[in-house]
Amino acid sequence: MGCEMRPVCPAFADFLLDSCLELGQHPDMNPYRFIQHTLLLCLLTAWSGAFPLSAAQTRSTTYESAGAIMEGFVALPELQEGEYRPGILLIHDWTGLQDYAKDRARQIANELGYVCFAADVYGKGVRPENPQECGVQAGIYRGDRTLFRQRLNDALAELRKLPGCHPDHIAAIGYCFGGTGVIELARSGAPVLGVVSFHGGLDSPKPEDGQHIQGKVLVLHGADDPFVSKENLTAFVAEMNRWNVDWQMVSYGGAVHSFTKKEAGDNKESGAAYNANADRRSWRHMKQFFTEIFPHAQKGWSSLFDGRSLTGWVQKNGTATYEVQDGVILGTTSEGSPNSFLCTTRDYRDFELLFEVKVDDSLNSGVQIRSRSLGTFNDGRVHGPQVEIATNGDAGWVYGEALGTGWLSADRSDENARAAFKKGEWNKYRVRAEGNHIRTWINGIPVADLQGDENSFKEGFIGLQVHGIQKGTGPYEVRWRNIYLKSLE
Repeated sequence: MGCEMRPVCPAFADFLLDSCLELGQHPDMNPYRFIQHTLLLCLLTAWSGAFPLSAAQTRSTTYESAGAIMEGFVALPELQEGEYRPGILLIHDWTGLQDYAKDRARQIANELGYVCFAADVYGKGVRPENPQECGVQAGIYRGDRTLFRQRLNDALAELRKLPGCHPDHIAAIGYCFGGTGVIELARSGAPVLGVVSFHGGLDSPKPEDGQHIQGKVLVLHGADDPFVSKENLTAFVAEMNRWNVDWQMVSYGGAVHSFTKKEAGDNKESGAAYNANADRRSWRHMKQFFTEIFPHAQKGWSSLFDGRSLTGWVQKNGTATYEVQDGVILGTTSEGSPNSFLCTTRDYRDFELLFEVKVDDSLNSGVQIRSRSLGTFNDGRVHGPQVEIATNGDAGWVYGEALGTGWLSADRSDENARAAFKKGEWNKYRVRAEGNHIRTWINGIPVADLQGDENSFKEGFIGLQVHGIQKGTGPYEVRWRNIYLKSLE
């Protein structure tokens, strides 16, 4: 598994280098002041993200599709077990899975922090070396859309298996031939939230297949692209509108085919040429599209629940049951059991936490933050700050679970905060823990604002509590979903 360090913003790095050289050559520049300026510029570079602290892990991987061996390319951001990010399926242009597609996959992982799998449509070892060979390979799949879709869906299955890929947060992007491909993937009914076509073909050979599109469609198009006819463009728009697809198209003036690829050169008369403005703007439009389909997936945010398994979680104390049901974590009380906790397998320090919760009226619950379970403390009893989940007005305040202190939020009299939690509904929590300071919000309403001291819990796991109940009562249920965390360190 290879690792690389690549500047996210080469232009900014060049600017910094030029600035240092200019300062160093200035006749009035004190050498010590020059060193200070250079160090400052280096710090600004680090803060800007121009030199990431860690590069994506990359590797090639083989898989099967329709009886053939394929060789895809994986780019993974640095993630811990139990942390999930969106997955991006990247479809290459007509040259096959070569350096350009791999560089874009690295860019996705490094710059956005998403898991990226660059598919191989042609097959292992099939890498065209000239336009004639490219045309032959691309023609096979343009002429056989069923095979094309099979290749794409098999690659999608490989992406969803990758560690850290959230299997339900998937998008696909493609360039030229691959831009055509991602639209075909959507037409196949693939469960993707969105597809992005960069200077792709827009023909519509079977317009009725538009009815199978489940996600949103973004087309990034060169306004002067001679390879996309007006007839195809009109047919594509008609197909999208006929089936009420949520689609949008951005056309870049002066741009022709292959406008994102520097290797295309600058001869617009050939019909394919690089356009720096269109390249930059299309990447920005893609990122804006991603913020729409992945609202909690900006860089730094991870999901702590993949909607399908309890990977990254472990139960401590009690005999309540935890299971995944219909994309939520369902906690069910166990008669006579003490408090039970489903805890993350790793600790967190300073963070912001988002989750949604729904609880039976007769049950109170909570979410532990920065909590501990030590053999030296009550035989492993979970203890630490707990953000309350309840229908009695105490929701969102902070309780000292097993600390003997009772409520850490002593003043819970704010009536607006006490009314924030809605019975029988999904409630959105936000928790921000930084240093000794803990703040909470429910459904956007501020609740707790707790300032601790030097004895405050500053690091520990997150735990989902199912409260203990007496014999002869219950069972009661509490549900969690959309659990996201961003480190503030």
